[in-house]
Amino acid sequence: MAMAMGGLAMGCAGFQTFSRRRSRLRRCFNLLHSVCLLLLILTIAASDGGTDTADVDSAATGISNDEVLELVTSIEVALPAKRVHARRKKVSSEVVEDRNEGCADWAAQGECEANPDYMLENCAASCSDSESGDNDNGDNGSGEQNDDIVAEKGTAFIYQGEDAAIGAFRFAERYTSYYENEVIPISTVLDIARELQQSLTSSSCGQDYTPSTDVTHCGGESDNKKSRPCSAGKLWKRAEDMRKAELYDAAGADLIRALLKLGTEVDFVEKCERSLQWAFVSVRKQREREHKLALEEAKLEKRRMEEMEAMAEAEERKKEYEANFVTFGKRLQESLLEGSSSEAAIGADGSVESTNTESQLLITNVIQTFTAAGPQGGNWSETLQLIKKVSPSDKTEDILLIEARCHEMEGNHKQALSAAGKLIAKAANHEPWLNDSPRMMATTLGSNAAMQLGLSENAISFYQNVLKFDPEQERARKQYRGLKKVVKLLDKAEEQIQKGYNNAASEFVTDSLSAMRGLDVDSPLFRSKIQLKRCTILSSMGKYEEALENCDQAVELRLANESVVSAESRKEAHLARAEALLLDMDYDEAVSDLRAAFDLVPEDQEHMQEKRQLQQKLQQAMHQQKLWNGGEKDYRFNENTGYPDGRPPERDHAKILQLPIDLDQRTKDIKCAWLKKQFKALVRQYHPDKYKGNKKRAARKFKEVKEAKEIISSAWDC
Repeated sequence: MAMAMGGLAMGCAGFQTFSRRRSRLRRCFNLLHSVCLLLLILTIAASDGGTDTADVDSAATGISNDEVLELVTSIEVALPAKRVHARRKKVSSEVVEDRNEGCADWAAQGECEANPDYMLENCAASCSDSESGDNDNGDNGSGEQNDDIVAEKGTAFIYQGEDAAIGAFRFAERYTSYYENEVIPISTVLDIARELQQSLTSSSCGQDYTPSTDVTHCGGESDNKKSRPCSAGKLWKRAEDMRKAELYDAAGADLIRALLKLGTEVDFVEKCERSLQWAFVSVRKQREREHKLALEEAKLEKRRMEEMEAMAEAEERKKEYEANFVTFGKRLQESLLEGSSSEAAIGADGSVESTNTESQLLITNVIQTFTAAGPQGGNWSETLQLIKKVSPSDKTEDILLIEARCHEMEGNHKQALSAAGKLIAKAANHEPWLNDSPRMMATTLGSNAAMQLGLSENAISFYQNVLKFDPEQERARKQYRGLKKVVKLLDKAEEQIQKGYNNAASEFVTDSLSAMRGLDVDSPLFRSKIQLKRCTILSSMGKYEEALENCDQAVELRLANESVVSAESRKEAHLARAEALLLDMDYDEAVSDLRAAFDLVPEDQEHMQEKRQLQQKLQQAMHQQKLWNGGEKDYRFNENTGYPDGRPPERDHAKILQLPIDLDQRTKDIKCAWLKKQFKALVRQYHPDKYKGNKKRAARKFKEVKEAKEIISSAWDC
């Protein structure tokens, strides 16, 4: 399919190049060029086939493919000559050959300079021959040419539903950079509009063509008024309305229509020309803003990919971390088999102290219980109960690591931090700290627990202690430096949040996620903590799409690790996502998350107040859900009162379509233009087959946008 599409595109381009030199075939070219473009579009559409929503696009937009894409007529316009200062390498005919039989003729006619992109790709050998003949005039002897005078041509065209003014404005917007000071003369724009109109009336393709009355007629907003062709004054007024509504391309087209009217006063013409030039500047700035938004989308997609890679790396480090505990468990099992379980304990001063028989039996029982399920460890609660019976002075490195591990697996980060700290204090000496030794494993465990609790200084202190006794410990040095950077970024983010600068806070949080890559603290669970913070920040900024992506990942991570994640942490994730969903007007999912959070609150006196608050929030969300979805039947809304489907949905359709809040005060033309603009943008954004985020959210948004457009369009008679 890709080869066929490429061949078709090349054939169309070749035909266009060939036709440039034959003005007598211009009318035929317009027809065949339209066919080429249409076939190319159909080929691309076929390559995207197989989707369930293939037929939804035209129905959703209310515009058929022919109306959007069918080319009615086109003309070629000579652009001002440009001096190209780039140094262009001469193509060697020894390594390339022509791809078209007509290349030699086209090169002789000067097409290598007039249409360099196509010719150098498909007729490189012929262009090389023509350049070699001109070596004495422009070659500097090294196979390069310094300055070329390039005379290019632009194309102005009219699509179905448009008129000459729209085509001329589009041309001006696209090719203004070719003109002096990047300002296209108004007279040139008007000449192009007249040529387009002449091409439209003389072309066999456009003789019966009539532009849409939406662009050529005014009036008809009420039942007692008929829509009539716009006068110059009406066009000026409508252009002003469009300008105030920031619809600069529509305003510019109206001004061109006004200037094409005959018999207008000089002052009026000058006023229209000034406004048209201003429209060109405004639409350029608008395109720059749109370009920035596109760049933001590209950055978002890049962050998605980086986040996926970071999560994969974090999972690999988690496997390595778990593998170290398996190795540790195997060593414990071997010590039991050999009957050489710890018979001594390390005192506070580092000296070896003998243990009594009772303590030795307790330690043996702890190890047996811990490794009963396998070398990876298990029986967390039972093991901790046995460890409580062991005297603190009798706890060895192994027992302290077992204690820290059990607390970690039960989600008790505070107790895990305490046990890991005690192990480091007992085992501290100036001997090399090996990566898979119990004290280095405790360092990783303790720093992770500290970060989960928000105790960043405690996390850093673990690596400081290691470097204090073993300055050459490579892993500890890397972790220490990286963790300091992460903590600094998170502190800055929190500072910006307190000041209310959510945008700056979002950047710092994003940078902290990037800085975490490669660190031991970059566990999936700690990453979920930062993702929840990011979700809250972004949702408060109105960036619900990116916010919910972060919340979804955090919730999924915590639910996937339910065995080691406390109910409090899972409740926190559900509540954060519920708040973001409420702001995004997704009441069904918000109610689901609030109900899940409510169920995670313990049924005891201590949590009674929290339970009541959550229940109240859940009831409020359920009320909003009923109003949003509608369908509920009561004494007012039922079959007998004319509402067989129950209560109609109560939705802010203007908010769904992201329309300006003061749009009701504008004219019908402005309102309908905004409706059409926003609808097109949103159905393109939320198309289920093209949306890169949560497909379920895309389907919901897509449906809501369609329904909102139908209701508002009917109300405004658009």
